[in-house]
Amino acid sequence: MSRQSPADAPPATSPALGSKRKGRLVVGGLGLLLGAWFTWYTWGNVPMGTRDRPGAGVFPLVIGVAMMGVSILTLLEAWLTDKVSGDMRLPRGEKRRTVLLMAAALLGFIALYQTLGQYIASSLFMVVALSLLGTRSLIRNVVYGIAIGVGISAFFMELLSVRLPEGLLGPTGLIGGLFL
Repeated sequence: MSRQSPADAPPATSPALGSKRKGRLVVGGLGLLLGAWFTWYTWGNVPMGTRDRPGAGVFPLVIGVAMMGVSILTLLEAWLTDKVSGDMRLPRGEKRRTVLLMAAALLGFIALYQTLGQYIASSLFMVVALSLLGTRSLIRNVVYGIAIGVGISAFFMELLSVRLPEGLLGPTGLIGGLFL
């Protein structure tokens, strides 16, 4: 058995930067850029209010800073550890169908949000999401979806007084105009 000379030995390599690590680096970088832009935009264009009466910009500012923090942690994890390794595979079969249908539901929510308003759009989205991800009981999905959609909407619109689109239920909407 012969010994290898250092010149014949395979070169030492660092751990491979698999597609999962690359993906996390890309997502972390994009998240950091988006969070920085969102924070900058909020800081310059949305009123912060006072200490006694915070303005509309406080919550978005906190979200922007939190997004930057999570993005930095994602970048550090992907860059400094080997825990995130291997190749990333796109889902196949039923899982791919679920991902694509959830993306379509989210796009539908965005497209109909102004027209339908927060209460109806979020309730409809939750019914669809629960139907795609949860049980096959239509009645349960409708009840839970409406409860979650109305609960989230009421929390922001009524409790926190955040102005969100009222759509069909607003004073100029098809349904709200009949009663107001």
